[in-house]
Amino acid sequence: MKLKKEVLTAWFFLIGAIVFEVIGTSFLKMENKIFGYVFMSLFIAFSYFLMGLAVRKIQVGIAYAVWELLGMVLILLVSFLLFNESLTNYQILGILLSIIGIIMINLGEVKEK
Repeated sequence: MKLKKEVLTAWFFLIGAIVFEVIGTSFLKMENKIFGYVFMSLFIAFSYFLMGLAVRKIQVGIAYAVWELLGMVLILLVSFLLFNESLTNYQILGILLSIIGIIMINLGEVKEK
């Protein structure tokens, strides 16, 4: 039971890493570039810290794939919703395929003993 709790905690760390990476990347669009770069650096550094905690119980290949795919999907959605950037049909298809990919990666994850 303890292992399941540790793995669940690791997944929360991974989700946190993804959220902080997306927030950090979003700061690049700020008008005040110095302010944006400072906050981007802080959020992305914390994202890597959380990622380091996550990979203690999640395979690094799985964690990195989920981090990259989900981060990409979320930053596309943030760009669309907050910055009024457009999404092409190919980007929408890519988002859907990425979500399917994340699900398949997690279904195929080898469980640690």
